[in-house]
Amino acid sequence: MEKEMESMTQNAPEFKVLQSIAFLAVVLQSSLLYTMNQGNITLEHSLIIGMLFNLAKFSAPAFIFIVGFHLIRQYTKQMVYTEYIYEKTAHLIAPYFFWSIVYLFIANQVVTMEGALKGLFLGTAAPHLWYVIMMFQIHLLFPLLCTLFYWFKQRTHNQQDIYKYMVIFATLYFLLMWYSSHYIFNGEKLTSSAILQYTDRSFFFYSFYFVMGGIAAVALKAWRAFVTKHIPLFTILFFILFLYINYELFSFYGVDSIHLTVSTYLKPSMFLYIVCEIFILYVLSIMIVQRRGTLYKTLHFIGSYTYGAYLAHFFFLHLSTKLLSLFTIQANTILYSLLLFLMTATFSIITMVICSTIPFHTWIIGPSPAPAIKWPTLVPLRPLLRSKK
Repeated sequence: MEKEMESMTQNAPEFKVLQSIAFLAVVLQSSLLYTMNQGNITLEHSLIIGMLFNLAKFSAPAFIFIVGFHLIRQYTKQMVYTEYIYEKTAHLIAPYFFWSIVYLFIANQVVTMEGALKGLFLGTAAPHLWYVIMMFQIHLLFPLLCTLFYWFKQRTHNQQDIYKYMVIFATLYFLLMWYSSHYIFNGEKLTSSAILQYTDRSFFFYSFYFVMGGIAAVALKAWRAFVTKHIPLFTILFFILFLYINYELFSFYGVDSIHLTVSTYLKPSMFLYIVCEIFILYVLSIMIVQRRGTLYKTLHFIGSYTYGAYLAHFFFLHLSTKLLSLFTIQANTILYSLLLFLMTATFSIITMVICSTIPFHTWIIGPSPAPAIKWPTLVPLRPLLRSKK
């Protein structure tokens, strides 16, 4: 048991499990949103869809939390910034551009130069691509973030100090979310505000989740003990906040006119709710890892392909709708949403596994495990390395 716990501390496999759960939550959100947009949905179904959507809302913050953990944990002061940015551009931005171009061409509208540039550089080619624009800012600021984070770490004398500063930062972030909900996100600017379009792509507005992941990275044992010890409290808060954010969703325009965009990340209630949900899912991920059963193996496998599947899932969502249209299933029911979710997730993962066997697959799906089929190495041009003395 001690060796198993030591191995878990070194590898932290629960983060890959949580990553897979977050990806599945993204697909579920997209499926529910598509179903909701079909219209003619009964009140009962719209209420269920709204609650399921809020349950899956943790996905993007969970991804940021995981990225924060891995970046801080793997950081070395010997890192060459230019090589680091080149690597992240090849692994993250190249696949993003590929799928953005795909979405621009399959859109049912004429693509203008302005629309194409906006789609590529603001992540508007598909509803989910905003995340990549926001996430790449983390890598651009990575050396500064690490410097600030380790400066903070050196000024803590014990684990209680770490959590004390975490509470301080959470309070500041809560005030930022309050400002966002009162002056950026409101009824008049719900869907058309240009300010909102930029703020939901700003790393600054999601910084708390990165810091939370960094704290887990430098104090993993203490982090696990803290979350596990307080999980009963987080669970109670989660259910209370779940009721409250659903009340906000259903009462914003009234139950007869539910808009899922009301469930924005940029408000205090959603921030507190998501943090509690991430804590609960983190403990659940640890339990899945400890059992080492089929569920763990499946989620661990999915976790190796989540980035490419995330980028591509919106394409397979539309493909799945075409396939489902061949059957007599109403496109505005809960059953339709769940079938759409299962088909989209399956097609996305299977396609990423197949793509991982072709040359230049990193430029299409991002980093992935070594394929079973070996092709001749085709490496893109790299910056000239310094000549050895």
